Formats: sequence, structure tokens, C-alpha cells
Amino acid sequence: MTKKIIITTLIAGTLGMLLYLFFPKEINGTTTTNLSDLPDIYLRGVQIQAFDTSGKIAYELRAEEIEQFSTVHKMLFKDLNIQVERDNGETWYMNAQEGSIQPGSEQPTQILEPIQLLGTVHVYSGGVDNPEYSFRGANVVYDPRDSTIYSNEPNFVKAGESTYNADGFQFDLTTKQLNLRSEPGNQVDIQYESDDTE
Repeated sequence: MTKKIIITTLIAGTLGMLLYLFFPKEINGTTTTNLSDLPDIYLRGVQIQAFDTSGKIAYELRAEEIEQFSTVHKMLFKDLNIQVERDNGETWYMNAQEGSIQPGSEQPTQILEPIQLLGTVHVYSGGVDNPEYSFRGANVVYDPRDSTIYSNEPNFVKAGESTYNADGFQFDLTTKQLNLRSEPGNQVDIQYESDDTE
């Protein structure tokens, strides 16, 4: 009799363990989802033309993916490419792994919000192999309202015949004025290119 009870208990325990492992478990309690963590619009393979207040194209943006979070006024981009045509015929190219537009929390998105370029970032004018100006870093902001690009992170900067390693920069696309910044204790590393041959 004891043998039967032990065998029955083992069989029941084994079946109970199998049922526990292979069938979904009931969740006791409620779970909630914060809707601001989820995008309400998701798009793939998108091309956007942004216009300024006078009706001119400010920039063209292409992205592999776009997610919009309306509850927090935020847009996220994946594999981002921006092209800016200047009045003087110069073209600027901006490439980044990711991008973000997020205005202040108390204001809705305005026309031509600054775009934060994240991940591996390359901003340049002219040819990709021999650019006149080039900025490489990990966190660069393009502000189309005042035609500037800037960063508070370490960047490699090429401007004309000179190259710089700086802790931050600001560059005006219209005037071509470049301001470099270094942290206390650091210095801006400057290298000059030379066409002299021996």
C-alpha cells in the first residue's frame, strides 16, 4: 500500500511539473503599459522634405525607420540621412545611425526643430572622399533654424586644409565660422595639411 502511494505521488508530481513547464501560467495581478513608451506611428523607408517659413526646402531627410511618440512629442529615426542645399550651391550631407527630434516637454513640436544625430555621425560638404568640411563624432546637433551644427562631445573636425580633434564645436553653415572647445586640462589638437613635396 505504501508503495502505491509513493508511486502515485511521484507520477502526480511529475505530471504537475510537466504541466507547470509547458502550459502558460496564470498571472495573478494586473499589468499596465505606459503608452508614452510605445510609438503611435511607425514608418519604414521614409523621405521627408522640410520647408522653412518662406516655403523654401530647408532640408531633405531619409530614414530607414521612423517612430513617433505623440504623448511625449518625440520622433526617433534609424539610419538617418539629411541633405541640405545652400543658396550658394553648396550641399551638406549628414549621416547617422540614429536621430531624434524632441522639443521641450512644455511645448509641442515647432517647424524645423533641431535634429540630434546619434551613434556614428558624419557631417560633410563636397565629396565624401575629399570633403572641404567634415565633422565626425557621436553626438552632433543640426539646427536648421539658424543653419548651425554643433556638439558638446569629442569630434574630429576637418576645415579646409586643417584638421582638429576637439571636445566640442559649433559651425555656422552660412558664414563658415568654426568655434572649437576644449575641456579644462585638454587642448585642441591641430594638424595642418601640406601640399609641399620633396
